[in-house]
Amino acid sequence: MPTNEFFTVLLITVGVLVFSGSMEQAAASPGPDEQGGSIYEWDLNLPSRAVPRRISRTFNYSGDEPVVLVEIEGPGCIRRFWVTGANLGRNVLLRIYFDGEEAPSVEAPLNDFFGAMHNLMADRYPPRDPAEGLPDGYYRINTPFFTVQPKTGFTSHMPMPFAESARFEIVPGEGTSRTYYLIDWHEYPEQEMQETMRFRARWRREAPVRDYEDEFLMLDADGPGRLVGFMFSVDMLQDRHKMRWSHAGADNIYIDGVGTHPAYLRGIGGEDTFGASYSGGDNPGGTSLYADVPYYIWKDDGGDYQKLAAYRFFAHDSIRFDEGIHMRFASRAHDIASTVYWYSAAPVRPFHTMPPPEKRMPGTEVLRGDYDLPLPDYGAWRVAGPFDVPPASLPTARDLDFDVPFNGREWRTFSSLRGFVDFNHIYRPEPSNDNSPTLEAVAVARAVLHAPDAGEATLTLGWDDRLVIQVNDGAPLDLGEHRYFRSQTVHAPLEAGENTVVLWLNNGDQTESMSRGGWVFSFRAQTEDGAILRPQAD
Repeated sequence: MPTNEFFTVLLITVGVLVFSGSMEQAAASPGPDEQGGSIYEWDLNLPSRAVPRRISRTFNYSGDEPVVLVEIEGPGCIRRFWVTGANLGRNVLLRIYFDGEEAPSVEAPLNDFFGAMHNLMADRYPPRDPAEGLPDGYYRINTPFFTVQPKTGFTSHMPMPFAESARFEIVPGEGTSRTYYLIDWHEYPEQEMQETMRFRARWRREAPVRDYEDEFLMLDADGPGRLVGFMFSVDMLQDRHKMRWSHAGADNIYIDGVGTHPAYLRGIGGEDTFGASYSGGDNPGGTSLYADVPYYIWKDDGGDYQKLAAYRFFAHDSIRFDEGIHMRFASRAHDIASTVYWYSAAPVRPFHTMPPPEKRMPGTEVLRGDYDLPLPDYGAWRVAGPFDVPPASLPTARDLDFDVPFNGREWRTFSSLRGFVDFNHIYRPEPSNDNSPTLEAVAVARAVLHAPDAGEATLTLGWDDRLVIQVNDGAPLDLGEHRYFRSQTVHAPLEAGENTVVLWLNNGDQTESMSRGGWVFSFRAQTEDGAILRPQAD
C-alpha cells in the first residue's frame, strides 16, 4: 500500500474509533433530566423524555383568601418560576402543594422565598440613572438556584417534581397586588414519576431571638431527604459593641441522631457560613454561586447597627439525611429570619405556624413560642454541670439523686433534639463579643431506658472531645476522644424494666478541637429485636 493511502486509512480508522468512543461515552452519560446529570438536578431521578410547557399570566388580586395561580396535572417537574409585580412584600404569602398533600410543600412570604429579605423590594422603585447603581434597599442575587434582579424580578430555578399535581397559590394580605408570572415545567406523557422526593421550603422569623441561649431555630424535618440551602437575614437591634450579630456562633446542623451514622456540623462565626470574614462589617455586598452576602448596610453613620441578607447552598458538599434533620443558627438578640430549602420523601410536618402579615414585618416583635409548634418527642435527659474537671469518683448510675444538687450543680431537664443533646444550649459563658464562645468544661447527662425484656442493647453514640458512658451498676467505659464529631457502637446488657444510662462529655481544650466549640452527643439504644428505646428523664 502506498504511504499516502496508508496514512489516509489510518486517519479514517482513528477517527471512527474516536467518534464511536465519544458516542458510547455520551450514551452512557446521564442527560440533564436523569439522575446524576448535574449538581443542579440534586440527583433527582426524573423521566428521560420531557415535553416543555409554560404558564404565563398577569392579574390583580386582593383580600385575605388564597388565590390559585395554577394547578398542573402530573407527572411533571417545575423547572423555572419567575414573578414580578407591585406590592409583593411580606404581606403576600406563597404556598405550593404537590400531589394532594395536606400541608404545603412551600410556605413563605413571596419575596423571602426568592431571597429578598427584610421586606425589601416589595415594590418597583422610581426610574433613575443606572450609573447611580441600585437604590437603597435593593440588591441582586445571582446563583444557579435563585436570582433577584431589579425591578422586583424574582426567579427560582429549583426543580420541583410531582407525580399527580402541582398547585401554586398566594394569600394576598393587605392591599391590592399586581403580579406577572411565568412557570416553565416539563410534562412526562406516558411515563411514570419514580422520584419520591419533593421540593420543600419554610420561612421563619424571630425578633428578638433569645440572647446567648438555644439559638435561632431554622428547620426540623423528617427524612429521608437532602438539604439544599438557606437564605438568612439579620437586622441588628442592639449596638455591635454590645452584641455583634456574627460572634455567637454559626450554623449548627444535627443529622440522623437516632440513625446508624449520626452527624453534626458546626460553624465558627456567622459570617464564615456565607464565605465572608471578620464579621463582614466592611462587606460591599456581592453574589457568588453558592454562598455570599449580597446585602450588607450600616443603618447609622458609625456602623454600630447593621442589616444584612446572606445565603448558603450545599451543592458540592451534599448533605443527606435518612431519619431527620434539625438546624439552628447561633444568634444574639436581633431580628432574624430564614428561608430553608430541602427535598424530602415524607410530607412536611410543620414546626411552626405562619404569623399574620403584621407580624412578618420588620419592627414587630415575634418571640420564641409565639407561633412555634411542638417538636417530635425523642425523649429527655437530666443534665448537670458545668464542671471544671470530672468528679474524682463517679457514683454508679443508679446512685445519682435528682432531689439534691450534684457537686453543687442543679439538675435540669433537656429534651433531646432528634437524638442529640447540645450542652451549648444549656451552659453558655457570659454574653460577650468573643468569637464562637463556649465553655471548656465537663457535663453529665442521665436517662432511664425502659426495656420490655432483658437482653443486650446496641448503643450508637456520636460525640466530639471525650465521652464516658455507664449503664446501671457497670463500670464506667471511657470511649476515648474524637477531635471532630464521629460515632461509635457499643453493646450493653439491659435488665427487664428500668435501666439507667449516664454520659459524661468533656469539652476540652478548644485550641485542639476540630469542631470548634462543639459540645454535643447523640444517642440511640436498639434492642435485639430492633426496637428503639427512647431515653426518659425520670
